[in-house]
Amino acid sequence: MRTLVLLGGLALGPLIAQAATAAPMTLSLTSADMLAQTHSHALIMNVTGTYRQLSGTLDFDPSAKTCSIDVTFVVRSLSSPNALMRSQTMSESFLDPDQYPTTRYIGTCQGDMLVGSLTMRGQTHPFSMALNYVMSGNRLTEIHAEGTLNRYDWGLDGLTMTVGKMIRVTNDISVDGQPPAPPG
Repeated sequence: MRTLVLLGGLALGPLIAQAATAAPMTLSLTSADMLAQTHSHALIMNVTGTYRQLSGTLDFDPSAKTCSIDVTFVVRSLSSPNALMRSQTMSESFLDPDQYPTTRYIGTCQGDMLVGSLTMRGQTHPFSMALNYVMSGNRLTEIHAEGTLNRYDWGLDGLTMTVGKMIRVTNDISVDGQPPAPPG
């Protein structure tokens, strides 16, 4: 189950001031300011995984709504609801973190879409996500990106009897120094 993941931490004070005045900004992305999740259906339940380790950069111009993102996710950091699901997700027939320790997303904002490419299990394919800019009053506080991928396109062909083929990916990026949260 991959996620793309997307869109900080170095100097939040100046970044918060920039967000308030709509000046271009560069955010260093970590799990403290980017909530990257995968959502899939396994047997009789929905399963959400959360990346606990990621790093990257988001260059963003709030006025023009333009951006570029480059983020890398540590595969072993993807959480699972229980040990059985984790062992299956980390198996050689699925994510295989021994051979493919990271997943990477590179993209740009194009209107209300994040258009880019996702590299997972050594394969790179186009992957786009819809963007939603979360405002508090007239101030941008968060960017929400969401897309769906067919896991077979990236060679995630294990667990065919237990996990659905489509995986929803969500990324919530805080630009105001607060912890990111998925939309209610």
